[in-house]
Amino acid sequence: MERLAALLEVSKRTVYRYLELLRDDFGAPLLFDRARGGYCFTEPWDFPFPELTEGEVLSLFILVNVLKHFAGTPLESAFQSLRKKLERFFPAPFGDASPRLDMVLSPFVTVLRPQVEVGEVFGLLFEAIRKRKRVRLTYRSLSSGEVTTREVEPYHLYNFEGVWYLCGFCLLRKEIRDFALDRIVGVTVLPEEEFEIPADFDPQEYLSRAFRMFRGETCKIVVRFDSYQARWIRERIWHPTQRITELEDGGLLFEVEANPEEIKRWIIGYGSHAEIVSPPFLREEVKEEIQKTLSRYIQTDT
Repeated sequence: MERLAALLEVSKRTVYRYLELLRDDFGAPLLFDRARGGYCFTEPWDFPFPELTEGEVLSLFILVNVLKHFAGTPLESAFQSLRKKLERFFPAPFGDASPRLDMVLSPFVTVLRPQVEVGEVFGLLFEAIRKRKRVRLTYRSLSSGEVTTREVEPYHLYNFEGVWYLCGFCLLRKEIRDFALDRIVGVTVLPEEEFEIPADFDPQEYLSRAFRMFRGETCKIVVRFDSYQARWIRERIWHPTQRITELEDGGLLFEVEANPEEIKRWIIGYGSHAEIVSPPFLREEVKEEIQKTLSRYIQTDT
């Protein structure tokens, strides 16, 4: 008993509680054998594994495949271990004669993969979030290329299109900011600098504010899609704030509360099938961008 308690790093009382749990809750055939001076099984027994349906087993394997996003992070080995254990319990979700799961379906497609390995940075930030420690980041801005050093209270790590990001309160800018892990040049955990995440911070609510990735200033934007593109637009929920108004010609008006810069990039991708209706300033920005693009092609041709 003492050796077991030391191995598990718990008290002997806790070990007795574990034995009672096995016997009373899981039906383990446990009895105390005075001759042997300890507990033993009176008959062969295996820990009961919950009966899962084929769909539930398949869901577990899909989940493990989704967790490929964690490749290169400190959690990668844990997920690989989990997959091996699942395969040991369930050799094949569809039976021995079935094809490999990755030949049957793909849960998602990773669009982008950063060229910089972020495993070490991820590990430091992950521990800082768990222990509520501030970090000092050396960060390279995408827009200006400027490298700055700032202290950040790390709140949450998330993945968008294959790229890992940190959101946290930036003490330099006095607001919550997002930092791409592949643009973090250096990170130092400050062990003496503790913080508390605000009680009203909800990571899912925070992430849902963006149309795709951009947060910050938003405004009401109305876009007209023609009948060709409208078929695709009406099939998706693009954002929680969206509203769709059907038009007589088969097109639609798409209204959303979002960051103008992000919507501008999104709309330009649809070419002549989409048109900014309002606000006027965004309509002008899109017009100017299209004219610049056209002039570039005209100059090349001449």
